[in-house]
Amino acid sequence: MRSYFIYQYEDIVSSKDRLKVTVLFVHQSKIASQNALAQELNHFFQENSITDKLVIIVPEYLETASLEYFKTSRDITFARVPGKSSDYFDNCLMIYQFNANGDFILIDGKKPKNESKYITHLLRSGSAIIFKNNGGLVESTPDHHFVFPSNKHCSKFIRTGNVLINQSEIFFLAIQLLKHTVDRNIIYCDTSSINVLPYSVFELRRRFGQSFDCPVVNSFESYEIFEASKDSFPPESLVLISSSTSGNIIDRILKEKRADKEQIQVIYFLGGHDKYLNHKSNIICNLTSDDNFSLGEDEFETYNIPDDCKLCQDHSRPIHIRGDVFLTVQPKIEKHLLNVKPEYYPRSINSFVDNYRSGFPSEGIIKVYYKDNVPDANYEIYFDVVYLLKNITKFKKFNEALNRQIDKYIPANTKYLLHLPDIGSEELARHIISKIPSSIKPELIKLDKDFTDKIKEDNGTVVIVASCITTGKKLLQISRLMRNKENLNLIYFIGIYRPISDQFSNDLINDLKKGKDRSDERPFVAVETINCSIQQVDTSWELEKQFLEDFIGSIDEETDKELFAYVNDRLDILRENKRMRGLNDQVFLKIPNSDSLKLRKNFAFWNFEYKGEDVSQSEVYFTISTIITNLENKKINSHPSLKQTNYVRNMLTPRNFHRFNDGIIQASLLRSGKTEYFAYDLDKELSLQMKEFLLSIIEKYDSADGEALVEFLLAIGIKRLKLKREDLKEVLTRASECQDKIISGLSKYVLSQIK
Repeated sequence: MRSYFIYQYEDIVSSKDRLKVTVLFVHQSKIASQNALAQELNHFFQENSITDKLVIIVPEYLETASLEYFKTSRDITFARVPGKSSDYFDNCLMIYQFNANGDFILIDGKKPKNESKYITHLLRSGSAIIFKNNGGLVESTPDHHFVFPSNKHCSKFIRTGNVLINQSEIFFLAIQLLKHTVDRNIIYCDTSSINVLPYSVFELRRRFGQSFDCPVVNSFESYEIFEASKDSFPPESLVLISSSTSGNIIDRILKEKRADKEQIQVIYFLGGHDKYLNHKSNIICNLTSDDNFSLGEDEFETYNIPDDCKLCQDHSRPIHIRGDVFLTVQPKIEKHLLNVKPEYYPRSINSFVDNYRSGFPSEGIIKVYYKDNVPDANYEIYFDVVYLLKNITKFKKFNEALNRQIDKYIPANTKYLLHLPDIGSEELARHIISKIPSSIKPELIKLDKDFTDKIKEDNGTVVIVASCITTGKKLLQISRLMRNKENLNLIYFIGIYRPISDQFSNDLINDLKKGKDRSDERPFVAVETINCSIQQVDTSWELEKQFLEDFIGSIDEETDKELFAYVNDRLDILRENKRMRGLNDQVFLKIPNSDSLKLRKNFAFWNFEYKGEDVSQSEVYFTISTIITNLENKKINSHPSLKQTNYVRNMLTPRNFHRFNDGIIQASLLRSGKTEYFAYDLDKELSLQMKEFLLSIIEKYDSADGEALVEFLLAIGIKRLKLKREDLKEVLTRASECQDKIISGLSKYVLSQIK
């Protein structure tokens, strides 16, 4: 569980350059561990790049020793944040304290322009991020839509109760209510699911040392109060409304004189600009997207008259939202069976594998479970550019494209080749030098914390060289740190660009291309591009290693020598992944008493000729993983998609394991898919289908049909594959009776872990 709320947004208030800002929000009276804080920051910056500004928000009641973590000992707190320069804190850090009225006071750093608007935008951005990250907007599927308590029909509704999950985020919203709760002795909430907010406000007041009688918190059911009662709210009360898409509930309360305007606050508003302006003082967070607020949500259409509802006309079923916590319908399960149609399988995957397969099962470019220079993280998919460059004549397409890009984008005035710190980037930079005319003599510089000091020239071009990038964090850091050298041209030169999606790619490239003006657009050059997984934590191999380390402790080395040796050998492989620079042919568990899983003929997703003995396991895994990643990044309302919502569960049907009956493909599906795709415990029919399939391969464990059985058992053990409890026990009991000691021993252990 996260102890702090950390987020990033674009500053459009104090700067016309849309500077990026990181915010760290602290609500505690004392920071228990500086090391834990540093680890949480490190985890955040593994997925996010360093920004132009860093804002720390702390309460006035934070103890002095804890406040010093952001002052005198800030270098320790932020030690693991990558890409910061020596003067970063002096130029970029701001520390704000908030008081008992929710006011912000700058205690360290340079005051921003338009400070009041700056703080307002900071709070709006954070509140919107909390809303989006926690699924505050509930969307229906085409088969049904929602009817609000006001009788409006709509395909979406705001469910603020979904948002109030993490303690630090709840307090972030609560500080915005501090000024509205002064002298209020009763709080009315339109749903009990938001009662935690006023109670958090009371806790804040207690921490500020205020003496007060704790107000009463009551709930009512928004529009139903107008039908159930004619009473007004007491003048000393605050009416807290979870959300509104029009402000009509405020209008009706005022029209019927149920409360005064200053008594009403709406947590989240999503609606028209004119309606927002009418009730601006009554809204905590305006979620509505506009030209200056891309974090927001788009307005959605509602129908006040049922006969005019286009959703009903399209035969969508109206579901009435009723009750204190807005209970709706059971999740709809969408079952997906993979195939070679373009909507499932982008053709770029086939050509990529064909162009970059090595022809050897134990070596190659495409690998899994490795990352350079980071001891505690490993990419699910890794491209070994060092191997590619050493064997470049074998990879004709890349070699030709690389030479073309060097000729086109390395200008005569190149003064520096600034390469990322991994060995692949350095090798690519050296390769570029070997290909350019001898008259061009750029200096080779490695990216480190002092790299800007090594750039002495004021004019010319700096080519930033990266062997392979995923999120582009380091490139964004370089871009920011090079802003004070505006007379130098920047060119980004990438070997393999591997974003997770087209949308992410477009946003990153647009950010990197921005110069001081439109005439200063910076070229972004990628020799090869492929969308694929960028996951680097909680991969199947990391989960497998944790599982096997627990498992081996339960094995008697003397009486179960065969099982112990099997598990111990596998752990040796997983622990040696850094030395081997990733896995090629040891991606999956071995078939007990046999060999590694191999690909047979006629793999549906490859339309080129291959010999099974020349194919690496990692190349097969990459193919399946990239298909899954493509489906994960498709919008929920497109078909097919593997995105999940509270009301739609997109799953991979057990029929996939019948259709793709090669053990290596089955293992790839299990490892590349998320638990949600194999959560067959949610559906009795799916659980039964999976049970019958597993029982059939247990029966044939020593044939080709059962070659991936240990991978299925592992998937159950790491909770990747789920069945109904009774089905799961039947499967594991049957497997534990298997004559093979490895299969039976693994099954017995997994069965013992079922609670």
